[in-house]
Amino acid sequence: MASSNKCFSFLRVALGNAESLPFTPNGKDWQALYDFCKRQALTGIGFAAVEKLHRQGVECPAELKMRWMALALSIEKKNVQINEQCRQLTEILEHDGMQCCILKGQGNLFNYPEELKRRRNPGDIDVWCVAPREGLPIAVQTGKNTVEYVTYHGEQAIREYARRQYQCGAWSEACEVKSPKLCYHHIKAPSINGTEVEMHYKPGYLHSPIRNIRMQRWFKVHADECMGNRTQAGFAMPTASVNVVHQMCHLFNHYFDEGLGLRQIIDYYFTLRVWHNDCMEKYDLQSQGMWSEGLGVPLMSKEEVMRTLRRFGMGKFAAAIMWVLHETLAMPEEYLLCRQNEKEGQKLLAEIILSGNFGQHDERGKEMKNGGMLRHGWWKLKRIMRFAGSYPEEVLCEPAFRVWHLGWRIINK
Repeated sequence: MASSNKCFSFLRVALGNAESLPFTPNGKDWQALYDFCKRQALTGIGFAAVEKLHRQGVECPAELKMRWMALALSIEKKNVQINEQCRQLTEILEHDGMQCCILKGQGNLFNYPEELKRRRNPGDIDVWCVAPREGLPIAVQTGKNTVEYVTYHGEQAIREYARRQYQCGAWSEACEVKSPKLCYHHIKAPSINGTEVEMHYKPGYLHSPIRNIRMQRWFKVHADECMGNRTQAGFAMPTASVNVVHQMCHLFNHYFDEGLGLRQIIDYYFTLRVWHNDCMEKYDLQSQGMWSEGLGVPLMSKEEVMRTLRRFGMGKFAAAIMWVLHETLAMPEEYLLCRQNEKEGQKLLAEIILSGNFGQHDERGKEMKNGGMLRHGWWKLKRIMRFAGSYPEEVLCEPAFRVWHLGWRIINK
């Protein structure tokens, strides 16, 4: 863990939780830090530490520094571009009658401090969509010069809308795709200027049927406040309280699916900070008699957040995340949601270090993972069984969910 500890110290400098490194890096160390940041999709964040250390006279080798800086500038440019794409996509979806907000990704930028805001490695666009209660009319070509409108409702409206975009090309060039990738919680939509788009009709899901029902009801209750939480960039994002819950669900999903990376952990670090500071501001206003129910953004207390996460079966996982945040990034204890679980946290951290961003660097069973549907299914079963001792309910429900999901996709394709 010695090299990992050096990397964590380096990240603390980038985040502002340490002034300097507890060691003097040599050329080999700098290369290891660069490789670690690339593996964890933290190249831009890592370069912020390079700049801070440069001001202290701790120099990264010139050639590596130039390569690192070029990637950081590319990330900044990409973030500006994807922010604009999120705004454009929001404009299109709202024009067509839907409510929407950007999940994860670009929404997270608004939780980062100014000096790191454009340094987060961007990915695709995840947009949570809600169809109007009266239904969404979608144009269907029925003849050479005639168009008929069919009204769809609920989640089906989102799926049919996404499918239609492949033919009409509302935000990209028209293309013939008869069956875009469909999942229980989202459907793949056409890319916008090369950036992939996923339209979510559910912000998240769980394998356990009862806990999943609780989750879907909870998100439905909070949908309107998220859709109305407009940012200065021209698109909405989840409120601070919903973000704390939703991103924990996102971490939990990826832990079971293919793997977690430190980029997602840092996202949650800043999500927690913003939510905590909002809570402190609220308590401040209450003490001055200036806060009343219904004013400002709805906020959940720490107890309410943890009660919600426990109802979703994620209490132990939340405690593991708290340990990782405190251990790797030196997050102050007052920001933590609950008591840390060191045992589960160590298991989680070992997976994060081994697998890299979204499990892309996990070499365990790689030939099975990429060996077709049956071999991939066997690889996934072996993977989740590693977590059976920690999260037995979710693990035991996963194979049944997978079989059900296959049938659901066939019916809804």
